[in-house]
Amino acid sequence: MKSSFKVIEKKWVVLLALTLATGSVLAGCSKDNGSEGSSTSSSSPSPSATQKAAEPPTPISIMVTFYGAEPPGPDNVVIKEIEKRTNTKLTITWVSPNSYNEKVNVTLASGDIPDITLIGDNFAQNVRSMAAQGAFWDLEKYIGDYPNLKAYPKEAWDNTRYQNGKIYAIPRVRGLDAGMLSVRKDWLDKLNLKVPQTMDDLYNVMKAFTVNDPDGNGKADTVGMAGNIASDGIGLGSFNAILNTFQNANDGWKVDQSGKLVNMTTHSSTKEGLAWLRKAYAEGLIHKDFATLKNSQGREAVMGGKAGVAFEAVSAAWVLTEGIRKTDPKGDMLPLVSLSNASGAKYNGQGTGYSGVFVIPKTVPEAKLKKLLAFIDYGASDEGYELGAYGFKDVHFTKNGEFYVQTEQATKDIVSTSAFGQIFTKYNKYIYATAPNIPVDYYNRSKGIIDEIGKVSLSNPSLGLYSETWTKYRNEFVKKTTDLQVKIILGSEPLDSWDAYAAKLATDPNWTKSMDELNAAYKAKSGK
Repeated sequence: MKSSFKVIEKKWVVLLALTLATGSVLAGCSKDNGSEGSSTSSSSPSPSATQKAAEPPTPISIMVTFYGAEPPGPDNVVIKEIEKRTNTKLTITWVSPNSYNEKVNVTLASGDIPDITLIGDNFAQNVRSMAAQGAFWDLEKYIGDYPNLKAYPKEAWDNTRYQNGKIYAIPRVRGLDAGMLSVRKDWLDKLNLKVPQTMDDLYNVMKAFTVNDPDGNGKADTVGMAGNIASDGIGLGSFNAILNTFQNANDGWKVDQSGKLVNMTTHSSTKEGLAWLRKAYAEGLIHKDFATLKNSQGREAVMGGKAGVAFEAVSAAWVLTEGIRKTDPKGDMLPLVSLSNASGAKYNGQGTGYSGVFVIPKTVPEAKLKKLLAFIDYGASDEGYELGAYGFKDVHFTKNGEFYVQTEQATKDIVSTSAFGQIFTKYNKYIYATAPNIPVDYYNRSKGIIDEIGKVSLSNPSLGLYSETWTKYRNEFVKKTTDLQVKIILGSEPLDSWDAYAAKLATDPNWTKSMDELNAAYKAKSGK
């Protein structure tokens, strides 16, 4: 699912793609059930009538994306109510996700930046350069004054932090733990197998799913695992979850016992992971077309009852389960908490805790900055988020326990998480437990799994770090590495060819210079 070379520059794209792929409420299907789960967000009441009367509405310009056929207009009933409760006058530029990054870049280059702008990649080169030139507010000293923003996970804030230690952006907050891999629980039960805990267990499960006829149709037509590599050939895609487990390193990055930032590509554990994948493929336990398989095709294999292990977020496990149950009512994809390598280290990767960030230009006066933060803080409250994402109770939604059920009027009024819910976001630890139409029992099980993942998940220590040399040569390194890894897994190159490649890479002057620069950046950011 991740490239062992990635730094934060790619992180938002992966997370957004994952969110859209799973159909979770993050990207906002307006007809989906939504659940708030548990939240550390406090209720931030709207300004009092006295306060409103004391001063004119604050004009706020916003640029943000939306998901749906069309965005809400300025006379939208929910937007009008938000303006009333926050004493603001909103001017929103809604941009399709298909052209959003391009629009952001043009807007930033123009210097005419809205008061609040959603940035997909907090550490893109142009954004980084502008932050260094003082284009955005340094926000850290203000955050403590806003209870709902302060309640965001520390990890989410730290993951937006630049290596100079400053925070120039407000995370569009998400859960930290999304999950990594899911297994057909009903097949495990049928074959009297336990839920896999180790890489050896997983291998044995995949073999049983391939050779022991788990669907009971008397045909050899099932395979253990379906996954895919990056479509551009830059990264091993899904299968990096396997390498990361052997490496015990998020995205292939970790800090060793001496406090040094290490990329594990040249470490012996990477070869161990390749050996595992190579053997599994040779024995027919991995979909034979993994090198060219699209993510949608891998999902089809699972939902069609032809594969029993998939690389998916916790929320997507229900999406797959629902698909399987169209032909097999007992189908059940179970998200795994973790897997252990030979050393016994349990692994699951922790996310960034956000999907894009909001920046505020330094051209905004400090007095208005505080009003903008109060506006965003209101959107992170129980009241504000519910209003922005779901509208008016009994008009735009009803509630079934923790779940929001949106009405036809919500569709007519363009009220959903995919619209204003892209601006108002509230921290929900269990957001990755939700999925369209998910049953309560399955949702509660997923919440428990996320709790367990949170006990072992590892963060990526390279997030936010910058190296000029790494930026220049990263894709070249990744492409060469991916090409060889795929050939080794397919069996067209011997496993031992990895030794020579890793040794050469470890002494490549551009590689070593990149590692030195990233370590200097890590020390500057961490203060170590």
